[in-house]
Amino acid sequence: MRLKALLIKDVLERSELLKQSLLECGHDVVGEATITDDLIKRVEATQPDLLVIDSDSPGKVLLSRLRDLASYKPLPVVLFTEEDNREVIHLAVRAGVSAYIVDGLEQHRLGTILDVAVARFHETDRLRRELHDTRANLLERKTVERAKGILMKQRGFDEPQAYHALRKMAMDKNLRIGQVAENVVAVAELLN
Repeated sequence: MRLKALLIKDVLERSELLKQSLLECGHDVVGEATITDDLIKRVEATQPDLLVIDSDSPGKVLLSRLRDLASYKPLPVVLFTEEDNREVIHLAVRAGVSAYIVDGLEQHRLGTILDVAVARFHETDRLRRELHDTRANLLERKTVERAKGILMKQRGFDEPQAYHALRKMAMDKNLRIGQVAENVVAVAELLN
């Protein structure tokens, strides 16, 4: 699979080797940046599939920019470095780094490293979306339960009647039952 890479460089000599290796592996380098550049703007301008970073030691500035980028537009990130400090590694992974490679800039390994980083990123992203959806569903269920309780108390419904009333209103209004439940809870809070 041909990837579009944004190359972020710190060490110029190694970065040229990395750029050449990316090209020889059949990938495109759609842009280059330094670790002090605004990564969000560079990503918007170049629309890469992944970031490839070459940094002797990823510092606070780079990790902060990666965290900002991860909240704006998550991308697979491959970081080549000389830094093997465990704390820095953990901080880098928390900042969104998919592959943290120490002393591993060998052309014959680059394709595999990129493939693994992209696969790991997609799996992590799938799990992140699944967690978000699960939390949203749980919150919606809690709201539905609360709305049923309000209807049971104020209208004298039993639980099946309260649920049926919420469901009927959702169908009549072409809304999700969670939205109707939110409205019931909001009105009850307003009236109390």
